[in-house]
Amino acid sequence: MTDTVLYDVDAAGAVVLTLSRPERRNMWTAQLENEFYAALDRAAADDQVRVIVVTGAGESFVPGLDPTVLSDVSGGGRYTANRRPQTYATTIPKPIIGAINGACAGIGLAQALNFDYRFAVAGAKFSTAFAKRGLPAEDASAWMLVRLVGPAHAFDLLASGRVFLAEEAAELGVVQRVSQPGQVLADAVAYAHQLASTVSPVAMAMIKSQVWRDSESSMEAARVRAQYLLTLAKAQPDFAEGVASLTEKRPPTFPPYSPLNI
Repeated sequence: MTDTVLYDVDAAGAVVLTLSRPERRNMWTAQLENEFYAALDRAAADDQVRVIVVTGAGESFVPGLDPTVLSDVSGGGRYTANRRPQTYATTIPKPIIGAINGACAGIGLAQALNFDYRFAVAGAKFSTAFAKRGLPAEDASAWMLVRLVGPAHAFDLLASGRVFLAEEAAELGVVQRVSQPGQVLADAVAYAHQLASTVSPVAMAMIKSQVWRDSESSMEAARVRAQYLLTLAKAQPDFAEGVASLTEKRPPTFPPYSPLNI
C-alpha cells in the first residue's frame, strides 16, 4: 500500500507531516490514522525535530471519514482494532501546528482540535458534521469546543453540523490565524521555526502538558504541579543554556528534547 503520510524534516527543526490521499481529498481511513500516529511517534523520538506541522496534500485537509469506510461501519463493520484515542496528539511532547489548507470536517476537525495551534487558509470550509450522520461529537470534540468557543457556540457547531468558513473559525477561536491562499503551510512553518529556534524543547513539552492537563484539574493542583515542573526544569541543561544565553546576550542553543516524567 502507498504511504498516506509524508514525513519531511528541514534543517531548522520542523517536520511537515502531509496527510496524503489526494485521489480521495485526504478522506480519513484506518490506514491513514495508523500512519499518522506512527509519524507522530517518529517525530517525538526524532532529535532533528523540535516542532511538528500537519497539513493535507492538494487543496483539502481532511473533509471527513471516507464514505466507503462510513458505509461499512454503518452496516455493522468494525473500523479498526486496538485503536488509539483521537486525542493522541495531545500526548506528544512536541508542539503540533495545524496548517489547514482546505476542507476540514468530521473526524478531520476532531483531529485538528487536538493540535496546539492552528492556521487555516482563507475560505476553508469547516463542519463538525457528526449530528448529520446520526452521531454524537466524537472523542473529546465537545469538551474541546466548549473550551475554545464557549458552550453556546459549541452547541451550535455540533448540533447544527453547519458549514462555517475559516474567517468565522478564527473569530470563534477554532483556529488562531487565517492565511492567504498558497501561504498557509509557509505561515505555519515560519511559526514552527520561530519556536524551534528560540524556545527550550523542555519548556515547550512542559507548557504543552500544562495547557492540556491543567484544564482537567483544580487551580491548586495545577499550582502544585507547576512547582514540581519548575524543580524538574531547573535540573535540565535547557535552564543553564537559557540563563547563559541571556547573560552572554546571544541566541540560545538548546539541546534536543529528552523524555521527562511530566
